[in-house]
Amino acid sequence: MSRAAFGILAALALLLGSPSHAVAEDPVRLNATQLDASQFPVVRITASAIDQQGRAVKGLQATDLRVSEDGRPQQVNVTLANRVAPVALVMVLDTSGSVAGQPFVDAKAAMKSLVSSLGPADRGAVVTFSTTVRVAQPLTGEKGALVAAIDGATAAGNTAIFDAVNAALDVLAPVAAPFRKAVVLLTDGIDNSSATPVAALTQKLGSTDVPLFVVGLGNDLDRPVLQRLADASRNGAAYVAPTSSQLAAIYDALQEQIATEYAVGYTSDVRNAAAGTALPVTLQVVRGGTVVGTATVALTVPAGREIRPAAVPTAEAPAVPGAATPLLPIRPGPYDAIIVGLLGSLSMLMLLLWAHVASLQRSVSGREQRRMARLLSTPGDEQGPTTPLRLPFRTRVLGPVLQRVARPLLRFFPSPERIRDRLAQAGDPFDLTPVEFIGVRVVTGLLCATAALTIAALIQVDLVLFLLVTMLGLFLGYAMPGLLLGRATRARQRETLRALPAALDLLALSATAGLTFDGAIAQVVERWETPFSEELRRLLLEFRMGSDRRTALRALAARIGIPDVTRFSNAIIQADSLGVPISKVLIEQAIEMRTRRRQRAEEAARKAPIKMLFPMVGLIFPALFVVILGPAVPGLLDIFGATR
Repeated sequence: MSRAAFGILAALALLLGSPSHAVAEDPVRLNATQLDASQFPVVRITASAIDQQGRAVKGLQATDLRVSEDGRPQQVNVTLANRVAPVALVMVLDTSGSVAGQPFVDAKAAMKSLVSSLGPADRGAVVTFSTTVRVAQPLTGEKGALVAAIDGATAAGNTAIFDAVNAALDVLAPVAAPFRKAVVLLTDGIDNSSATPVAALTQKLGSTDVPLFVVGLGNDLDRPVLQRLADASRNGAAYVAPTSSQLAAIYDALQEQIATEYAVGYTSDVRNAAAGTALPVTLQVVRGGTVVGTATVALTVPAGREIRPAAVPTAEAPAVPGAATPLLPIRPGPYDAIIVGLLGSLSMLMLLLWAHVASLQRSVSGREQRRMARLLSTPGDEQGPTTPLRLPFRTRVLGPVLQRVARPLLRFFPSPERIRDRLAQAGDPFDLTPVEFIGVRVVTGLLCATAALTIAALIQVDLVLFLLVTMLGLFLGYAMPGLLLGRATRARQRETLRALPAALDLLALSATAGLTFDGAIAQVVERWETPFSEELRRLLLEFRMGSDRRTALRALAARIGIPDVTRFSNAIIQADSLGVPISKVLIEQAIEMRTRRRQRAEEAARKAPIKMLFPMVGLIFPALFVVILGPAVPGLLDIFGATR
């Protein structure tokens, strides 16, 4: 979006005033749109940062944000909210008779552009209102259904703004974390038909964590009421478009704000917190050692997640003299090799686990021990059907266990960067981190070694063979995840090579038709679901986040690991540096990829006869020899036997 468009948007926003949660003197307006404490003490906050020109602040890192809970600084991690929390968005459209004509056409176009920006995991809904309210399309991930609901709207009747917002909140009521919820309302008039009082609606908005973005069209607006609705919601905002031609700029700004929200996570260090305890949480944006933006939210400890102080152990009751029970005598019996082998393997495994726990004992605090105890304990009573689901078992247990197993052995393994590149080329299977992948290799090695120990004990081998079998099981268990990862990488690269020529053809066609390089990539992303289109979707997101184009293209080539994609990325970088028309470069790349695909097919056809030679010599020819020479064998044996 151009600077002029952002300037218009900021000026229009000032006509209604800024949201109540913003700090007027701060250069950056920090909005905490959602707080998820369902897994307390793990807390996740969804926040957006807006500068003075109305633009989303991009590229924030963990070092740029400070979080304090009840005055205590917390250790945070920051990532894009799109990667961990999809969006549940309700678009509310005014279909009263006053909006008919070109404003109605422009309003539909702006809403459809917002629909096109939704990701694969996002959900959208369409609510239309005039005299009555209608949910034209419930929450869905199908963009075609949302566009059809928008196109099917007709303008007639009066205006029921309050009823429409109330219906939108009802649509979002059953949606639970990790979804980020929002309502975008577009209206051009004054409420004259609602049955919902404005006071009840503002109270309902204040009791939810749903931000309401109000877009007023035209000049016949009840601006104080619209601003009151926006201020009643958490981090809502109100904008005015005097003409319908300005709607596109406002919706583009909302789209960018939603796309650049951040997920800020931390683990609370509170020692004692009962259910219902309110803890103020302060977020600050820091630039050059100076706080440039501040926001405060209230965290309420949910029921069943309270933290109680550690109980003081009580002394054991003294033994009563004369009450001791005599031990029964243990009679030794014969132990066979199977029991000895099983006990030996289990003893070795327990010894390794004990050594690992002993090495971590000093680094594990009492708080972490209580957290593990809560993870292993039976969950408490749920609050009802609307209670958010717990994190998956893999996130709560498997991930931390694998990381703790791998950390003491990291210095013996390759660099995590190399492992991260291999995982990226394989498509990030199971969302494993490099440390977790090392933990998988260690665990599978120990399991296979234990299985080898058991088998060796069953067949009663000697000591040398016993050790060799154990080492073989350890090696196979360690190598198996790497082999599977390599196989997944090769399969993904084959699919990418298969999809690359067609994707480049569409890129070249779109660029020739007048689209920008980003627009051409968006066409490929919308039409195909292939590994290459997934990487292009990530590339497009990095472009929108303001990442350097050269860095993003080189990262694309590294994530795929195919020479053809590397040449394509280098060609785009060179064209961007020299000012060569991008359409010409894309056409040449598409022709070159088609040529390379044909050459690979010819190469495979020429290799086929040589590859067929080995099964023919090893399998087909021996069978032919047996059929042809078999009948002559008895006669030859008789002849040679008679000569003796």
